[in-house]
Amino acid sequence: MRRNFLLILCTAVISAFSLASCGNNNEDSTSKTASSSSEEVSLSQSEQQEFTLPEDSVTDSETTAGSDITPAMWEVTCDNGAVVTLTGSMHALKQSDYPLPDRMMSAFNDADILAVEADLATGDSITYQSALLANMYYDDPNDSLDKHISKEAYDALEKYLAEFSTDLSQYNNMKPWAVSNIADNIALQYSDLSGDLGIDNYLLDIAHENGKEIYEVEGLDSQMDLLMNFSDDIYDMLFRGYKGKTKENQLELLLNTHDAWARGDMQAIDKLSADEQDVSEADIALMEEHSDKLLYDRNAVMTEAAENFINEGKNVFFIVGAAHFAGEKG
Repeated sequence: MRRNFLLILCTAVISAFSLASCGNNNEDSTSKTASSSSEEVSLSQSEQQEFTLPEDSVTDSETTAGSDITPAMWEVTCDNGAVVTLTGSMHALKQSDYPLPDRMMSAFNDADILAVEADLATGDSITYQSALLANMYYDDPNDSLDKHISKEAYDALEKYLAEFSTDLSQYNNMKPWAVSNIADNIALQYSDLSGDLGIDNYLLDIAHENGKEIYEVEGLDSQMDLLMNFSDDIYDMLFRGYKGKTKENQLELLLNTHDAWARGDMQAIDKLSADEQDVSEADIALMEEHSDKLLYDRNAVMTEAAENFINEGKNVFFIVGAAHFAGEKG
């Protein structure tokens, strides 16, 4: 089933959700091209000041020597002066991933605009967090998760969370989308990856500190609406996908996902975001609906935003989840 750690590669909202829930237990490229870290594309149609890091940026002695990561980057230039640097983010990283590569920071510093899926600072407000918490739970006190998903899905999810010493019953008054996000994030707590160190978080902090213009391609509200409006059937399918998953193999998958991102291997990212399982035709239809809404429909919105920047002659550092660049529809 197509699942695994897709959210960590395609939705910035996992960082905002983690804050709210913590109180409760286009250019085609090959893998070789992507892993080289940069590709320049010139378009013939009608084409550096340095910032100091904010105090809360990663600057301790373990990271000042520099990291050896090479995330995939593409640079699009145009006769009208446009320079759009595209890169895929992973919304949780290791401290050892910092400082970011010089080439990436140079492109970011030179850009007039930082374009992101969502400005995560929005999620820090009490108003936003309160609204998010309110939408996590059923209004009817007699309603519960087990009434919205099958026993097979509930049992698979229960056993998976138990791998992390977590009792599903404590979340039984939560809606499927909220429980799904908890399940998606739980392995992070047992790894050396942190949403606080996500690359978009890091660059947004610098942009806010230095007054760089920030453009939200979607926004947190849009992403939350997407997750909240998936059907119970889709979440049932996703929860059944946890059957047989263990703490050990999920942590291994998480680290493999990070390693693929760090070396810019888009083919590996595409393969890691898909499980090889025999599934029914009904589940295939649900998986396709899920992928269309979570990835491909959003790809169209992101493509339009990037094209607008190019047509307007802007200099932009454009960073969205790496999963949006992977695969034939990336």
